[in-house]
Parts: sequence; C-alpha cells; structure tokens
Amino acid sequence: MKTAKIFATTTLTGILLLFSSSVLANDLDSTNYKLVDVSTTAGGGLVDSAGYSLISTAGEISANPRNYSSNYRLNQDPSANFIASQPRVQCFETDTDGTTYCTSGPAELLEGGMVNICGPGGCYDKARFEIDPYSNPDDTLYGIQISTDGFVSDTKCLDASTFRPKAASSCTINDFRTEEYWENETFNIQGLQPNTQYSIRITALHGDFTQSDFSVIATTTTAQGSIEFDIDIDDVDGITTESTSPYTVTFSGGYELIAGAAPTTATNLIWLDVLSSSSGGFAVIQFGKNGGLYSPTTSQTIPSSNTDLDTPSTEGFGLQSFYIDTEDVSPYYGEITATTNYAGALNNVGEIATSGRKIYEGDGPIKNGRMGIYLKARAGVNKNPASDYAEDIYFILVPRY
Repeated sequence: MKTAKIFATTTLTGILLLFSSSVLANDLDSTNYKLVDVSTTAGGGLVDSAGYSLISTAGEISANPRNYSSNYRLNQDPSANFIASQPRVQCFETDTDGTTYCTSGPAELLEGGMVNICGPGGCYDKARFEIDPYSNPDDTLYGIQISTDGFVSDTKCLDASTFRPKAASSCTINDFRTEEYWENETFNIQGLQPNTQYSIRITALHGDFTQSDFSVIATTTTAQGSIEFDIDIDDVDGITTESTSPYTVTFSGGYELIAGAAPTTATNLIWLDVLSSSSGGFAVIQFGKNGGLYSPTTSQTIPSSNTDLDTPSTEGFGLQSFYIDTEDVSPYYGEITATTNYAGALNNVGEIATSGRKIYEGDGPIKNGRMGIYLKARAGVNKNPASDYAEDIYFILVPRY
C-alpha cells in the first residue's frame, strides 16, 4: 500500500503534532480540534494519539458488506462506510391464502395470514409491512414510501402518526421511525383504496447524513370488499340448512291462528347467513309491506309491535331472535348481536313496521355468520277467520365499509 505523508501543524493543548493520514475529508471534528481541507492520495488506516483517533480510507473499495449489481453499487467514497445498510421489505401483504411472509404481529396473522385479521377476502383498505433491517442496529430509523404506479409519477410517504399515505413533500424526520415502532402497529398502512395495486420501498437512517438507498420495491393488491347474504327456511334444527325460494313461513295445522287464543309460534324459522369483510361491521334491517298480518278477505290486520304477546287482551305479530353463531377464528373478527326489541324471551317480540327496523348488527368482519328468527303471532278476539292473513318481510344487509 502506498501512503502519502502529509506534514501539518495543529495546536492541541500546547502540543505540536506531526502526523500522516490517509483521509479524504472536508470537515473532521473533535472536542479539541477541527481539520479543514485535508486531502491524501490512496491509502488508509487508523491513526491515534493521546487526543484523538481517526479512521479513514481513500481509493479503496468500501468495507460496507452489501453487494451491488444493476440495481446496486460498490461504494468507493469513504463516507459510504457510515451510511446505514440498505433495508429490505420482509413482507407487504393485504390478502393471503392462509400463509404469510410476516414474522411478527398477532398470532392469528402468523397462523392464517391476513384473512385471519382482515376478514374474508383479505384487507380492502389497509395492509401490513415488516422490515428486514439487514445489519442495521435496533435504533435505526426507517422511512416508507408508497405508490400506485411503481413510483413513476405517484410517490407518497407514510405518515408515522396516522399510518396513512401523504404527499412526499410533507414528510419530515418525524416520519422516520424504528422497526419496532412500525411493526407494533398491526395495520401499519391505512387509508388505502380497494382493488388497487400498491408498491412500497424503505430507506434507513442512522445518524446525520447516513440515509441509505431505498430497498427493492415490494407490491401487493388490496382486496375487493367481500359480502354475502342469504335466506333459508327450516325448523329449529335447520342450523346448516340451505334452501331455495320461495321463502314462506305459515301458521298452519296445529299452529294456526285462532281469534282470542294464546300466542302461536310458527313451526319454521327464518335463517340468515352473513359473510362480510367490513371492518366497521354491518346491520340487518327488516321491514314489512303491511305492518302486520293483513287479510284481503276480511280487510283486517293483526298489527305488529314491540310487545309481550302473553299480556292479557294483547294481539300482535313480530320477530324474536332464536340463534346466533359465527366462525370465530380471530379476535379481529366481529360478533353478531340482536337488538334489544328482538332479543326477548318467551313471547316478547319486535315489530315488523313498514319502515326499516334494525334486528341484528355486527361489530367487525364476520365469517359464516348464522342467525335464526322465530315468527310469533296472536289474533285478537275481534278477528274474523280467514286463510289469507299474510305479510311480506324484507331483509337488507348494510355493510359499514
């Protein structure tokens, strides 16, 4: 190795130092001195004295352990030794087939992929990414960029407070955070659009003037919102029954309505199936055509209301929730509950009005939700016999995306 000697004088606590160095630098500082415009030829090494230690190289390939190809490079500038290592994207996922490349996060994710925490079909408005820090220390900071066109014309950064994309020009040092910070948030990219391909890339920072090149780009596509709703008719044992239209429930045979008699529960129930990826849950709304059981023959109606049909002299018609179940594979999934008027026991029923009434609601994604509903009625003493008392009931599923 050739070493070019530099003869320089600098006053350090009264000592005149003569030293040789192999550094190319413009501003080297310590608490006791500052060297300006130092230059050398090729060479390098470690130079020590009682007052300082200087490590430098010039004209040599960097000791940085990274390899470069058409997308990388071998750094020869000595400052490259202090640049943070280029990170990698460990995982960037919205929808999986039950597997994942993520290595942290909730157990449900690691066991069944993103569908286990986003719901059927996967994530439609959010995603998760993780960082492979390569050889960077734990206190390294990382900035995230996101794009919908592979960073051709759309380049945004990830806001470290809201975890949502924002204009790259709005990003500051506050949007650089540690790997632990980013990965402690389960859904660390939010506010995305459904059925859209997104790309991300990551850069590392470990001290001033040390920002790395961006990582290789990773891509994923958000899911389309997933929703299914179905009606079936069967008795109390029809938990898994799948039936086809027409969907008809009758009060007949030994369960026919008799004026002034006790309340009657129809033999068959209405069964509802729900599947939804909506993170905000859903509501099931029902309403009727007549507001009760109406007979065209007699022009009389057995009205529907929120009532206890066991109350003397009461007549009425309504619904009562009998059964609720879901495939509860994850705490990130929701639960289904019947609203107050329809969750009664004995012969307490909720009304079927001509305007919408909420009978069920869910508070998150639902997989294989199943609900069973009784129909109960009691005819008043003034009701004339007829075989055409009927009501058309409509059910609407409203997802909260």
